[in-house]
Amino acid sequence: MEEISSEISNKYAILIDSENVSAKYIESIFDELSRLGSITVRKIYGDWSKNNNGWDKDCLLSYSIQPVQQFSYTAGKNSTDSAMIIDAMDLLYTSNIDGFCLVTSDSDFTRLASRLREAGKQVIGMGERKTPKAFVSACTSFKILDSLVTEDLNKPASKNAMLEAAAVDESYITSIRDIKKTVYNIIDENDDKDKKTHMGEIGSRLVNKYPDFDVRNYGYSKLSTFLSEEFDDLDIDSGRQKFVSIKNHIDPKSAVKLRIVRLLTENSDTMYNMGLLNTELKNIIPGFSIKKYGYSKFSSFLKSFGCFEIVGDRVKLTDK
Repeated sequence: MEEISSEISNKYAILIDSENVSAKYIESIFDELSRLGSITVRKIYGDWSKNNNGWDKDCLLSYSIQPVQQFSYTAGKNSTDSAMIIDAMDLLYTSNIDGFCLVTSDSDFTRLASRLREAGKQVIGMGERKTPKAFVSACTSFKILDSLVTEDLNKPASKNAMLEAAAVDESYITSIRDIKKTVYNIIDENDDKDKKTHMGEIGSRLVNKYPDFDVRNYGYSKLSTFLSEEFDDLDIDSGRQKFVSIKNHIDPKSAVKLRIVRLLTENSDTMYNMGLLNTELKNIIPGFSIKKYGYSKFSSFLKSFGCFEIVGDRVKLTDK
């Protein structure tokens, strides 16, 4: 998978909630984090007087992880939360850590992730696919361990198998539809500035907008393969730079007119905001841009049909 470049000198603290994540992911966790920098603090939290999801002595010694004992004072309550949060805040104020890796599937750490981000720290979340969206969104980026361990175990190389697994809990990852909207908007924005779109920019902006975005969640190992197979109308340069563009074809103007009329007639208000209308057209017509029809202003494009009236920043359908 193409990774966003990162300074190897970055220092990370990894804090593991043993009660919410299985030890079977340990190799995947450290392989993933080691790509971003060095792991200087390694702690795991749990009540070691009872079984903790396979986190045994040999596992902890192999990865030099410091166990932190936290007794369960109340039956049925996660005992690790407070200890893990206190240590994270201590590290924030007393160490030169550049980022934190919070390994948990528990939404109770959502506020902690937000607070660490507010302090300017990178927050890498790692958890199972069941992790609540609130915690995922609070992280700088989030890695779904189910996808990582599938890759590491070299299970039958099937995109279909991974997609079938994802389909069970598809609400926990960003939909392909939302990703497509964002990619088209990125390319269109750059076109408006007469600027080419680099594939690296697409990857970076997708992660910034969707912390859980990782092509491995959708059955791919490379961003370039993901874009070429999931998008029918993208051209990707074969050269080293890999610029991405929308194939040079446009809907007939008459077809666009029908789509606009439908949007206006389906709207309960008599007037429709032009900015919203433009966005809606981009969502339903991949790569839509008025420049392809020879116009620089959306209002001029609408007036050219002769059946739309412009009032300020709003438009309505006339009787013409």
